[in-house]
Amino acid sequence: ANSRKQAKRRRKFVIWSVVCLLLLAVGYFVYSYGLDYYRKYYACPGVKIDYYRYPVTGIDVSSHQGNIDWKEVYDSKVYFAFIKATEGENFVDKRFTKNWKEAKANNIIVGAYHFFRFNKEGKEQAYNFINRVELTEEDLPPVLDVELYGGNKYSAETKSKVISEIYNCLRTLERHYDKQPIIYTNVETYQNFIKGNFDDYDLWLCKLCNEPTSVKWKFWQYNHKGDVPGIRSEVDLNIFNGNYSDFINYIYGKNEKNSAYFRADLNAFCGVLCVHGVRG
Repeated sequence: ANSRKQAKRRRKFVIWSVVCLLLLAVGYFVYSYGLDYYRKYYACPGVKIDYYRYPVTGIDVSSHQGNIDWKEVYDSKVYFAFIKATEGENFVDKRFTKNWKEAKANNIIVGAYHFFRFNKEGKEQAYNFINRVELTEEDLPPVLDVELYGGNKYSAETKSKVISEIYNCLRTLERHYDKQPIIYTNVETYQNFIKGNFDDYDLWLCKLCNEPTSVKWKFWQYNHKGDVPGIRSEVDLNIFNGNYSDFINYIYGKNEKNSAYFRADLNAFCGVLCVHGVRG
């Protein structure tokens, strides 16, 4: 009887030892992967931007930034702002309307973005944005934020469905606004969902440690911890791929209808650049 009890205890000990070793192995793998991911994408001293090459600087904000003094933001050489409007099928950022109105009142070029939920219908998400955001020809195109973040996940079985819903959302936005949307994404999501599927769309890419060189980008988010006067919390920093005339032309185009706006805004902004000692 004692030998059977001892054998049973030994079996339990062996089983628990194996379980603990497996848990340690899994934990080490997760830790190593997380540490490697952090070092690869976040643990860097920051990117030094050549502002003569990329003079058009901007930010992106949501309710997380709290109350913003947009005049101070403009005075600090922020020329455009992407503002969170909606998420999923029914969420609306509580500060969107205030941020939108006040940024425009302080002569900052604005764009609105929608955070795409992988488990929701694309068209319904587009309608959530459409019902809250009115764009003019002076605003940036609508933005679809697509990233493996904030609970978004997929499997081999659901990936094609997610891509299909991204397409439905983009097409619905484009038909309504008569503007091709911009896609915001990070490197990992770009490789998994955007590359090869949505190559014709302008890209707003998040890459924190160095400048993207293998991807054609229109906007680049290079810092998550920016310090901008008028904003009490840390804020994302962005640049446009071009000088200011490229930027204005990107918004208005070269057609005759908008040429007066183009000249007026270009002259006004060139004056601002000269005051700040920067030329595009």
